[in-house]
Amino acid sequence: MKIKTFLTYFRPRYFLTSRRGHCPMCGKATLFFMNDTPETIRNHALCVRCGCCSRHRHLALSVQREFAARGIRSLSDFRAYPELSVLNASTGTPVARFLGAGPNIICSEYFDDTPPGAIKGGIRNEDLGNLSMPDNSLDLVVTEDVFEHIPAWKLAFGEVHRVLKPGGCHIFTIPYYFNRKTRELFQWEGDKPVLTEPVEYHGDPIRGSIPAFLHFGRDLPDILEGMGFETRIEITSFAECERYGTWDSFTLVSRKSSVPAPSGSQAAGVGAARAGRTSHELRLNKYFRQLK
Repeated sequence: MKIKTFLTYFRPRYFLTSRRGHCPMCGKATLFFMNDTPETIRNHALCVRCGCCSRHRHLALSVQREFAARGIRSLSDFRAYPELSVLNASTGTPVARFLGAGPNIICSEYFDDTPPGAIKGGIRNEDLGNLSMPDNSLDLVVTEDVFEHIPAWKLAFGEVHRVLKPGGCHIFTIPYYFNRKTRELFQWEGDKPVLTEPVEYHGDPIRGSIPAFLHFGRDLPDILEGMGFETRIEITSFAECERYGTWDSFTLVSRKSSVPAPSGSQAAGVGAARAGRTSHELRLNKYFRQLK
């Protein structure tokens, strides 16, 4: 971590609670320095060597565990295994940095004015609701706190299922509400979105901040099972927290099962949903921007 970055985040009242450990992202002994309250520790406790936070490290551990039998010991190992194809739906995080670039690794962002698969400003555009990859082509899809920002989230999960190989994994983080079911934060009254919950904005490296459209809850694994995934939630243990600094972290691992993708009239319905949702999303984004 650069000195300028350290000074940007340094807060004396929290720094004294910093802890030593081993970072599974950069693979080095380090100091996890605290710069915010315990309630938000999932998004801080930054590694002074690589800058990753608690949830980044926990996701890295989940990926390493899931692919250990195929030789993966760290995220950077994917570059040495060209037969393993990866999509990471971010470019500005430590996860993207350690995955790196390669013919088998795609790191992307979403731009609503650019076709899927095209390059904008040196960054590949991918729309999780309309991915440019062919069916059954990826071994791993990684998303970090992304799906709560997708109004057509079921369509996006369906696209991830489509592009994964049988047995491939979607490993992802989201804000997750263990004490209630999934609920959207708005509803449609004709063509107008109406808030059902107070609007909340999350930080975004490209746009500054973006609205969350839903809160995922305890029923998500069952929803994903109906879409052809076998999903488990990996919750950090006390021992992991002490060694790896993965406080208050949880990662979802969804493996594509043998359930076939929709076909025939079902596939036509999916195509219609994909084609028709863009205008809804543009109206939603405009509406939420007006509320800021």
